[in-house]
Amino acid sequence: MKQPDYTLHTLSSGMRLAHKRVAGTRLVHCGFIIGAGSRNDEEHPGLAHCLEHMLFKGTHRRKTIHVLNALEVVGGEMNAFTTKELTAIYATVQAPHYARAVDILCDVTFNSNIPEAELTKEKKVIADEISMYLDTPDENIYDEFQEQVFGSHPLAHNILGSIDSLKGIGRNDILHFTEKNYTTENMVFVVVGNISSEKATRYAERFMPDIRHRSHLIKHSQSLTYKPSATTEKTDFSGAYTIMGIPAYPENHPKRWSLLLLNNLLGGPGLNSRLNLGIREKYGYTYHVESGYQSYKDAGLFHCYLSCDARYVQKSTELIQKELKKLREVKLGIRQLSAVKNQFQGQIVMADENRSSLLVHIGKGILRHGRAETLEEVIRKIEKISAADILDVANEILQEERFSYRTFLPS
Repeated sequence: MKQPDYTLHTLSSGMRLAHKRVAGTRLVHCGFIIGAGSRNDEEHPGLAHCLEHMLFKGTHRRKTIHVLNALEVVGGEMNAFTTKELTAIYATVQAPHYARAVDILCDVTFNSNIPEAELTKEKKVIADEISMYLDTPDENIYDEFQEQVFGSHPLAHNILGSIDSLKGIGRNDILHFTEKNYTTENMVFVVVGNISSEKATRYAERFMPDIRHRSHLIKHSQSLTYKPSATTEKTDFSGAYTIMGIPAYPENHPKRWSLLLLNNLLGGPGLNSRLNLGIREKYGYTYHVESGYQSYKDAGLFHCYLSCDARYVQKSTELIQKELKKLREVKLGIRQLSAVKNQFQGQIVMADENRSSLLVHIGKGILRHGRAETLEEVIRKIEKISAADILDVANEILQEERFSYRTFLPS
């Protein structure tokens, strides 16, 4: 097995630190990757996301304005995001300001005081964010579709929660969430940039608090009970939107990379995807058509999505089904397979150049598997995929009778 192209240290606090040196840049990207997201919200949907907001609302050492100014005054930035299974709290600065970045990141992550007044105010901001999301049909339909497919599974509810669930989140709920999930076993501090490993660890040692006493996080998986369903809603949106999909492989499944390659061929980001060529370019039925595959620890979701004029919904859906059938029945030729692999590999190489994404990749890999895959390992996995593998996955996953559907039609 190829050794990872980063170094992994365990600090005196018990925190793991992963460092990847990147030459030819003046920037350093660093931050915490935490193995807790919206699926850990339990009885308070939106809790992990609410906590993400509150981290910037003052600490025991800094007022809100001092938190917000800490990196901005040196031309850097600090940010955070929440997914279904992860929270990231990270910063980007010029290399000479790395120590400042570590200081503020540790402060907001472990010393935020979650003031009641700020929580009340910030919940109004999040409520506005939820309202804006509800007015964005492509995001709204995808989240509703996940609720439809995942049912009672923790992955079902959307990351923001709802207006009602937001009201029920209190300061003690947030503190309990951090105490349970922000542990050394469930966090990694990642540094990507043009600084030495010695400097990366030295300042992390200086500012990282001792959190060894926090209890070990017990990680649970939950089986998914799925039954196909179809739902059509009348909405105030002027266009029509439809999404169709099915549960798919979790992230550790041996066929995951074959499905990722299939998805890229069918409806990935390239303008030459089969869905784009067969629906938008050939008939002009839709401005946006795509497919997607998202894998989680214990489940996955494959979907196809399009937006169009209401009169083209049925025709476009039939064209998607035609492309799915073709994947199940027609084996890729040697040249086709080579072209598909080259395109997918190129996209992965370009994504590797995004240092913030690389930071998340390294942290997530360490949390999940104890190590992050190298770019070379990923390329080799793609190279090993055969046309028979893609045909096998297509027949195993793309069973139309098991697909669920959700459609928004203008009222």
